[in-house]
Amino acid sequence: MNYGMYVSAAGALANSYRQDVVANNLANVETVAFKPDLAMFQARRTQAQTKGQRFHTTAMLEGIGGGIFALPTYTDFSPASLDQTGSPFDLALTGKGFFQVNNPDAPDGISFTRDGRFTHNEDNQLVTVSGKLPVLDDKGQPIVIDPNLQSFVVDETGYISQGKNPVARLGIVDFDDAQALNKQGQSLYTAPQGVQPRYIETQIKQNALENSGVNSLQQLAEMIKTQRLFQSNINMMLIQDQALELAVTRLGSIKG
Repeated sequence: MNYGMYVSAAGALANSYRQDVVANNLANVETVAFKPDLAMFQARRTQAQTKGQRFHTTAMLEGIGGGIFALPTYTDFSPASLDQTGSPFDLALTGKGFFQVNNPDAPDGISFTRDGRFTHNEDNQLVTVSGKLPVLDDKGQPIVIDPNLQSFVVDETGYISQGKNPVARLGIVDFDDAQALNKQGQSLYTAPQGVQPRYIETQIKQNALENSGVNSLQQLAEMIKTQRLFQSNINMMLIQDQALELAVTRLGSIKG
């Protein structure tokens, strides 16, 4: 394969992947507690750099490099701004951490989320609005709100009470490396086997929700830049294809 064609194709594929990541971020600009992804890349070393076989190459080709390839996306878990909602069922984490929810579709039956839009089910358990998954306390048990008592209150440390009656404490956890988590959809994350959560102290705000972490203007600018880079790589492929065609049809012709 033509070396320049290969490098241009690698660039086109990389920028196509970047467009998908940015498009997903833009689609979730209004999603509660959504954490944006960053497309990551690494320069590919040339064969000569990898194996030391410089007698098979030239300085000009080495200067072009080996193209790029995509790495796993990086999720920016930085806390976002909060919106006051006035609903006691809305909770927001102001620092690091995740709520734990019981999810039969997740490994070990537990998923993690920063989406604090909660409600209650027919068993008076505190559950997520999406999926109606029970929220877990610091003992790993569902939290039950007594409908016969007054409205519940959640303090900044996660303790839930109704009047003078303590109910439970939210089980807020974090990970040594949150990048190991897998996005499950509906603002849920799962931990792969061997990645264990740990309980942490973090401030909780009742009557509030965390906004999406997506900066729409920044992502729009990134999308425009990525589309231009993608088109530039496609144009380079077309130019090289035309050059190859000329080489075959003209330079390769034999005149009698």
